[in-house]
Amino acid sequence: MTVSHSHGNHSIASPADQAQIQPEAWLAIQSPQLNSDVSNTAASFPAHSLVAALRSAVLFLGALTGSCVTMAQEPSTIVSTDVVEVEEVVVSSRTPDLIDQIGVSVSVLDEDTMQSLGYPDLASLLDTQPGVTVTMDGGYGKAAAVRIRGEEGYRTRIVLDGINIADPSSPQVSPRIEHLVSSGLTRVEILRGPQGLLWGADAGGVILMSTTDTVAASGVEGYLEAGSDDFYQGAINGVLSTDQLTASVSLSQLETDGFNAREIDSVDPDRDGYENTTAHGALSWAISDAISLQVAATDISGDNEYDGCYDTATFALIHDCDDDYEQQAWRGALRYASERHTVELSYASSDTERAFFSAGILSYETEGETDTTSLIGAWRLTDNTRLTYGVDHEEQALSDASTDWSRDNTGIYLEAQQRFGLGVVTFGWRHDDNDDFGEFDSWRISGRYDLDGMAEGWALRAAIGTGFRAPSLYEIAYNNGPFAYPPASSAPLLEEESEGWELALIGAVGNLDLELIWFDQEIDNEIIFDLAGYSGYLQTTGTSQSEGLEIIASLPLSERWRIEGNFTSLDATQQNGDDRAYRPDQTGQVSIVWTRNDLRARVTGRYTGEATDPFMTSIDDTFTIDLSAQWDLSDRWALEARVLNVTDHDDQQLPGYYVPGMTAYAGVRVKL
Repeated sequence: MTVSHSHGNHSIASPADQAQIQPEAWLAIQSPQLNSDVSNTAASFPAHSLVAALRSAVLFLGALTGSCVTMAQEPSTIVSTDVVEVEEVVVSSRTPDLIDQIGVSVSVLDEDTMQSLGYPDLASLLDTQPGVTVTMDGGYGKAAAVRIRGEEGYRTRIVLDGINIADPSSPQVSPRIEHLVSSGLTRVEILRGPQGLLWGADAGGVILMSTTDTVAASGVEGYLEAGSDDFYQGAINGVLSTDQLTASVSLSQLETDGFNAREIDSVDPDRDGYENTTAHGALSWAISDAISLQVAATDISGDNEYDGCYDTATFALIHDCDDDYEQQAWRGALRYASERHTVELSYASSDTERAFFSAGILSYETEGETDTTSLIGAWRLTDNTRLTYGVDHEEQALSDASTDWSRDNTGIYLEAQQRFGLGVVTFGWRHDDNDDFGEFDSWRISGRYDLDGMAEGWALRAAIGTGFRAPSLYEIAYNNGPFAYPPASSAPLLEEESEGWELALIGAVGNLDLELIWFDQEIDNEIIFDLAGYSGYLQTTGTSQSEGLEIIASLPLSERWRIEGNFTSLDATQQNGDDRAYRPDQTGQVSIVWTRNDLRARVTGRYTGEATDPFMTSIDDTFTIDLSAQWDLSDRWALEARVLNVTDHDDQQLPGYYVPGMTAYAGVRVKL
């Protein structure tokens, strides 16, 4: 790592500045744990928690198979077919795999599903997925964190069109998910658990997003929507597709006046609005039958108003606060593909700028940059054997205009996949060489075995793997800055180490598709922020653990009705056995989908169970019902509508932060 200092303004944000960057919600977004009574003994999954999880699972399955059937007034005959198209995913091994040939847990949001759900922000879409929870402190654009199976958001790798878009200038290289909109996205794949070996040893989960569609036809589509809280969004997407060239571009604008997001803004409260402009562009050119060129670029601009910052002159608490966010990212790749071998060389760059204003006066700004050079290859030795190999060289840099920090990490990896009879097994290994923390090896083993002959249509799936996370540039910079003091300033930070496993059973009972996953994840030497003395970042001793059960189910009730959902029971504990903050003990989502000719409608219920904050204060459970509908007037024109929080509940997901009440929206979509 290289570091340079300049005189003048302090290089790292003071505690007051940090409150402006992520006011009180910073506790929820970073979810630091209390640094007291830390035990070296990892907490085990209590038997009563497992019983409760199983009881809830039975109720969940009963809802799918029983009570909701009465909603289907159409004949219950299900049209079956012998031809089943198996979905292909990339997120598991960075190369295309059939989803029934992988040993890790992957869920997919395709363009049709995203449009059916109707949410304009990625965070709300992710919140519907198994094992995924999203914490938001207010409406659109407000600070948010995504957690997969109870692990922190900064352990989740977020990739857009092959680009790592995490912000290295944020406290723990957290992705700024609150600024990611769904418009322009064609597909989202989510890899759950610390099995993302090929994406990086620190990938405790991977969210892979794409703005391209290789089979899309040439055309232009526009969309305009307006609704509550002076909300509107407009988008235009265009595709040009020929035999050799596919190009796409999308531009979206979202604005809302919002609502008063915080309880502390109680005297003459104002509305906290948000604006977002996002542009995506991609090009794929088949230079020859074997060689192709891909280029992708993204520009994101977000302007967020929030409450709870400090006056730059008096340090008085005020509620006239702004957060400006700018991100430009691009990637270029050259690919060679033959019948048995594919090799791709790529370079990607992501630059993020953040600026914070108090009463219109700049209080703090940072810039982060990530540059990645990658070589990845997939070699099909035989019809049943594949080798995936690669090398990544990543350079991260952080600057706050007075101090510059930078660091390189080089990783090499190799994965072998072997099919045999009814099974498939993968063995993966990765070696990382980090500027600051030396060399580290991690590994993953996964497999799947079809139980045909024993239980027709059922399969077992399992995975186990390890990883590590080096302290972020921000954590190191803060502990070496003027606002840190003992014990944080005198204790060097070490890398975190992780291990996780999962076991899954997949199959069908009649028309009910079912997936049951039991998982366990552990983090050693976890890095937390010192909430007791605010001295900086500290290293815990012992093991934090997240263990639980996921259930995913889908049931067609008739040709027009379908019910689908997921349920997660989670027991997440700190090193001393206390609950980890902002980890609901149970989460679930159920959607009832109805289609009839050119009409489609969906009712979605999202449940978040009880949790605690970092000071062990209880957080009540919440249940939200959303409606969405689409009506195709013709091949070109469609009307869309959605109503969020139909019951108008005001249960807070994050103490001290309001949630949106019932809101309604209507829009029109046109294809040219």
